Amino acid sequence: MSTTTVYPQVRLKPQREEPLLNGHLWVFSGALQQVPREVEPGGLVEVRSASGQFLGRGYYHPHTDIAVRLLTRREEPIDAALLRRRIRRAQELRRVFDPAVTNIYRLIHSEGDGLPGLIVDRYAEVLVAQVHTLGMERLLPLLVEPLLEETGARGLLLRNDSQARRREGLALEEPRLLAGEVPPEVEGRENGVRYLIDPWRGQKTGFFLDQRDKRAALAKYVRAVVAELAPEGVARVLNCFSYTGGFSLVAALSDGRVRVTSVDSSQSAMEAARRHFALNGLDADQHAFVVADVFAYLEEVRARGERFDIVVLDPPAFARNQGARSQALRAYRRLNMLGMSVLRPAGILLSCSCSGVIGLDDLSGTLSLAARALDREVQVLEVLTHSCDHPVRLAMPETLYLKAIFCRLLW
Repeated sequence: MSTTTVYPQVRLKPQREEPLLNGHLWVFSGALQQVPREVEPGGLVEVRSASGQFLGRGYYHPHTDIAVRLLTRREEPIDAALLRRRIRRAQELRRVFDPAVTNIYRLIHSEGDGLPGLIVDRYAEVLVAQVHTLGMERLLPLLVEPLLEETGARGLLLRNDSQARRREGLALEEPRLLAGEVPPEVEGRENGVRYLIDPWRGQKTGFFLDQRDKRAALAKYVRAVVAELAPEGVARVLNCFSYTGGFSLVAALSDGRVRVTSVDSSQSAMEAARRHFALNGLDADQHAFVVADVFAYLEEVRARGERFDIVVLDPPAFARNQGARSQALRAYRRLNMLGMSVLRPAGILLSCSCSGVIGLDDLSGTLSLAARALDREVQVLEVLTHSCDHPVRLAMPETLYLKAIFCRLLW
């Protein structure tokens, strides 16, 4: 005899259902009427409009601005079968990658893949997961088996060390093996370039996968600069906030007449970047690896009158919330002014922002203000956002966090 799961109902205030009807997956606390007392933090609920119309099912948190995150907009159970279907659907999308060329990518991108609060990255044969919300943490036991079975991965590591967990009242944890084996270092491929990934201790889950297409785009601009300077010229590329050298490596591999300067505040990141150069058959000694504060370094370079053909600015998020927005905009403006000031006439600038509260218009405006202050003109060449393994729901533009603008500076 089959049984039907009954979910506690939460109702919206009158005329607050339109975002959900349009496909949004969040219910903010201010939109809710009184919640039944039996609903536990992280527990599953059914959302209905003030008039009783069914809107979806998801998990509830009483102490965050986002009170409910929907897992489904259908009257279906939230169970292991639903979670498996979401994982399978996500895996199907990632078949765009030829594993002989690219075997590192994001497998689950939270709301974008219908599993809010969950991030899973694939590095060759292993998976690294992050859980950011209490509701998803309660569902985690149902996710381990389908993640391994649907992907064929040989190991699953949990990296619950993201500061995002604190907003949900969750503790930061040491990395924990959930299944199989995950070695301390994994070699992976991105567009044919080889990288060494530290899934246990590296930033995020070990690598910044969301810049894949931006790295690929950089290669053509480097080749164009080299062609302009040929036959005797050397193209100079400056990569700021370089981490383990993703952009640096692609630039250096584009042509042997390229010299790259990588700048990051982390000594270990610079050591990893040098290893990446050697792994890909490059002589690291022909390039510069500078451990320094990027802002201070750019000030020094400007004072020396040094110029580069291409400058990459890929900083960490300057704003985590709306309260930091004004300060972040000032930081982006200063950074881009410094980047432009060390760029030669008609040089190429790649300016990125991964701050969710900073929109594409904000970044464009920052570039315009910086150029105006330097009496320069900006030609926008290309605008990129997320790679295809970081899907964004059309009804949730606020989850589109990454912006990248390739431009040329004219004197």
